[in-house]
Amino acid sequence: MVVTQAAVPLGITRSQPPAAGALVQQQEDVVSLLGEVAGGRLAACHPIILTHNITASPRLHTILIGLQQSMANAFLTYDVETYLNDSPPSLPLLRHRPPKSDDWFPGATRYFVCCTGSSSSLAINTLEEEPSILASYNTLYVTHNSYHDPQDNRSWSLHLLSNCPFCRSGEPEVILRNKWSPWRGLQHHTDLFPDLFSDCNGHVFRAVTLNFPPFSHYSSGNSTHPLAMEDCLDKRIVDSVAQVHNFTYEVYEPADGLWGYQVDNGSFTGVLGEVERNIKDFSLDLSVTAEREVVIDFTVGYHWEPLTFVTSKPQPLPQWLALVRPYQAYAWLSFLLLLAAAGPTYWLLQKLSGSSHSFLGSILHMYGAMLTQGRRWPSSSAVRVFSASWLFFCLVVTVSYVGNLTAFLTVPALSPTVDSLEELVDSNFVWGINDFGAADYQLFKTSKVPLYQEIFRGLTFCPSLVECVQQALDERFAFISFQTYLRDAIAMHFIDKSGDTQVYLAKESFFPADTAYAMQKGSPMKRVFDGILKRLLGGGFVSKWMSTLIEEHTLATRRKAAAASALSGETEAVLEGNQLSLTLHHLQGVFYIYAVGLLLSALTFTCELILFGLHNGGNKG
Repeated sequence: MVVTQAAVPLGITRSQPPAAGALVQQQEDVVSLLGEVAGGRLAACHPIILTHNITASPRLHTILIGLQQSMANAFLTYDVETYLNDSPPSLPLLRHRPPKSDDWFPGATRYFVCCTGSSSSLAINTLEEEPSILASYNTLYVTHNSYHDPQDNRSWSLHLLSNCPFCRSGEPEVILRNKWSPWRGLQHHTDLFPDLFSDCNGHVFRAVTLNFPPFSHYSSGNSTHPLAMEDCLDKRIVDSVAQVHNFTYEVYEPADGLWGYQVDNGSFTGVLGEVERNIKDFSLDLSVTAEREVVIDFTVGYHWEPLTFVTSKPQPLPQWLALVRPYQAYAWLSFLLLLAAAGPTYWLLQKLSGSSHSFLGSILHMYGAMLTQGRRWPSSSAVRVFSASWLFFCLVVTVSYVGNLTAFLTVPALSPTVDSLEELVDSNFVWGINDFGAADYQLFKTSKVPLYQEIFRGLTFCPSLVECVQQALDERFAFISFQTYLRDAIAMHFIDKSGDTQVYLAKESFFPADTAYAMQKGSPMKRVFDGILKRLLGGGFVSKWMSTLIEEHTLATRRKAAAASALSGETEAVLEGNQLSLTLHHLQGVFYIYAVGLLLSALTFTCELILFGLHNGGNKG
């Protein structure tokens, strides 16, 4: 076990010895044992002695100070009763006070050694009646041999007891770890601090989560009845850890139905709060944030999960505008300006060269050339050069227009998409999140970023995942949530039989955070989970499982959609020779132009009749 910052409390209490000389000798023997233990496996640790009324025994005081001076590391001594009744200890007896904290040594792997001063059988009964001590780990208890002869020092020995959190069918108990005597030393070559979590002997852990596929997914259960877990990423990961370390687990919902956010008094609600208050042993997937890491320990992250949002898919633009879409508005304006200037320029060049051509005829001449109509061009060199450049210009414009027109007629153009929070704020969309008090709500509520503050001011709430995505499908609504969560929701509920999504997932994401499991503060199970998670991540299992789950959900949804279509009698259009036939819908724009042309022609004819009538009436007068 790697020790980053460790503490070794060595606790000594006194029994009722038959003589003061024997007591001093026994105390010296105990200190010798403690020095042997601390100088072996725990040599790199920061040793601490817990004693009972050390000032009442000057000889023991002298021995302990000698042991302290002989060790390379700092040496602290505390009263054992203070240790058991006060956390952290209020009175250091020999050296400086440790940091004032609910956790004596934050981040430390603690090895405890304490001498009960009683017989082994009595010590076991006493320790097993104290739940807080029984649930501890890496603890070594030194007890007297109850059968030794007070007159024979060679019969004097100590029994080394150890807590085993999961030995008795997964329940804690105190077992005899080794024996020691001043004449033989340790009786067995066994590790006094073995890995107590390599085999949990079927212990049942209590986990907490909410429905969050593909991470956690269940079909039934609540805060009082275990959840019926479906196949999901967290189940596969925790099952792997449970198989290696031989434990089982039950999963529950939090009592308040929330993921967990920080309230004004600093505590957390929901999933996070139940782990923080030691109601549950660990949670399933949670986003790692700085505020949460203060009250719980996270395992290594196993998935990078940012926030994003879904909206309705872009809608097709009016098909009658397909005729003008090959060019943007400024390009059309440039063409019209050149066309308007080409006719007068052509007429002026002809006039200067001595040719006679009407002004209106020159304009129609240039227009006909753009439509590839044949013309007899004048013999003047200046006019021919201008005409050649105009014909080349018309060729490029016409060919590029015709080449793109087919695509714009057959493939409908779509309205612009919203892909970032900045675009969302500037759009006419309403936005919202699930009302589960998760990390997304905490982000928008507490952030000092102006963009996030503006999002929070306009934030609305929707009741459930499917209803939120359906609202995004039906209305001008953007549903903000976690990216993989949304991808899986779309795969499970919003994919048609062809595999096309019915909603639009924004291209940009924000607030990326690791997903990990939350453990009680200082829980040794963090190390257990970290070891298996690193192996799963290194082997690529987590990413593979994630992709597989989403693919399975997509295929299942497509099969349901296909079955529903078959039952409703829907038929698919069959395209012969893989060719698409254009319909009136595709060509409606050109019919509109033709109708406008007929209308203008009729108006022109009417105007000519009126003018002709007025002219004839004036001649008769």
